[in-house]
Amino acid sequence: MPAYKNNLEVLIKQDTKQGMGLIDHEQTDTFHMWKFRGGSTTIYEENSVYFESNDTQSNKKILLKVNKQTNQYEIMLSVAQPTFIVVKDIKSAKGSEYPIVANSIIRLGRVEYRVFEERNTQMEILHAPIKNQDWQQINDINKVYQCRFCFMEGNQNRDQLFLTNICKCAGNSQAVHLECMRYWVDSNITSEETQFGLSLKWKKQHECTICKESLPLRVQFENEYFDLFTLERPELQYILVENVNKEKNVCCEIYLIHALLQDNIKLGRGFQCDIKAQDITVSRHHATIKLSNNNFVIEDNKSRFGTLVSINQKCEIDCAACGFQIGKLLINLNQQDQILKGAPSTQHKLTQLPQISKQLEEDEPQMDDDSFQLENK
Repeated sequence: MPAYKNNLEVLIKQDTKQGMGLIDHEQTDTFHMWKFRGGSTTIYEENSVYFESNDTQSNKKILLKVNKQTNQYEIMLSVAQPTFIVVKDIKSAKGSEYPIVANSIIRLGRVEYRVFEERNTQMEILHAPIKNQDWQQINDINKVYQCRFCFMEGNQNRDQLFLTNICKCAGNSQAVHLECMRYWVDSNITSEETQFGLSLKWKKQHECTICKESLPLRVQFENEYFDLFTLERPELQYILVENVNKEKNVCCEIYLIHALLQDNIKLGRGFQCDIKAQDITVSRHHATIKLSNNNFVIEDNKSRFGTLVSINQKCEIDCAACGFQIGKLLINLNQQDQILKGAPSTQHKLTQLPQISKQLEEDEPQMDDDSFQLENK
């Protein structure tokens, strides 16, 4: 095992410019900057100023805590905002790439994609959780519903599933058969075969024509998921990615990406890209999706606003350095000795642990959000 490095550099950069909530990664040298290097420490924040202290500061807000253990660093973040890993800041033997799995959110500038379904190498189908509890259909066998499309009546069951609360319509317009809704949604979709699989694009907004409420892609009934559109899945590894209109929180495109890729998938606003994002904050060739060791990964292509992937579950990556973006804040973790020219190569594993919900020791403040662990193999 290579020698364990005693020092971890934590670099904090803050963008104070007023803007669209984006960070220009080409201009980070002009940001306010704080640098910390050492072993175990706690970094506090007060009025957008960051400082470290080994003594408990009970009246100060914790940003992150570093625990140096026998052969690893444990990094615990205490933040309320969503945390994203900056793909271009990853330094590893494989380059700058990051796996995308079910429930991963990918941000390219202002454009957002979400992986809502995945078939992994074990041929298991994994679903992103349904966030809106209203889209979980209630099994009330005693109530009689009438479909707003075909006007047929019936009770709720799996063979004749009534969607009862996918929008704000009430009364006789509240319920609709799943098959009737699927037929109506399919009429609003154009499908196209691509070199990576299939793309589905909505002709109009995916919303109720009566109340204008955004419609879900799927509903849940008795722990089973049902699509509101028709899509035949391949019998091989794949991911389903949706392009979300962030202003209306409604899906406008779906991409089925399977493992029989003819070429790497280019994302950007350029005409040569396979998945096009028509937004000025997206670079012409912003990022690339490819297969690496039988896993779908994404690489940044020197984009201006970076390629961000959400950290919202336990995940692993071998790296000597990485960076996180939280709002307008950048946090870079770097074992600098590992990436100097001529230095011995060491693999590290970055693992996000589940949310911390228990009280820490009495002499330490409570950490109530994400935590990260950097360990040496």
